[in-house]
Amino acid sequence: MIDSIFYTGNDYVPLILRVVAGVIILPYGMQKLFGWFPPLGGGIGIKGTLVDFKAKKVPVLIACLVIVAQTLGSIGLIIGCLGRVAALGNFIIFAAAIVVHAPDGWAMNWTGRKKGEGIEYFILLLSILLIIIIKGSGAWSVDYWITHFMSNFTIER
Repeated sequence: MIDSIFYTGNDYVPLILRVVAGVIILPYGMQKLFGWFPPLGGGIGIKGTLVDFKAKKVPVLIACLVIVAQTLGSIGLIIGCLGRVAALGNFIIFAAAIVVHAPDGWAMNWTGRKKGEGIEYFILLLSILLIIIIKGSGAWSVDYWITHFMSNFTIER
């Protein structure tokens, strides 16, 4: 079981995709946790995030899991630590975002004329996360180091 979570090859495609996904998701987590990036539409911090989620009738536990998954999960993706777990957690979050944004159509609000954002961005991000879930973290990752280098060290009794 542990091997299936950590195991990854030395492939550069998952490396590129996980770093891109991590960099995309990191500001969401930082907005919710620390209140950073107000110009990007966030910057409300934990208290504001919990109030915002409560207004949307999302339980506090789920709101806290979203904050943790987007913050620690994005860092995990960037460094390739528990990449499959981080990708899965964020996959679930952004799949829920599709449900919320589906009434706004396909396209993003490029012109500012629509009420909300469409789902095209979320479809792209979900596709990237799905590849990481399937392939693992790839080259230059903590997961690769754990499965390929640490497996050479055995403790004898």
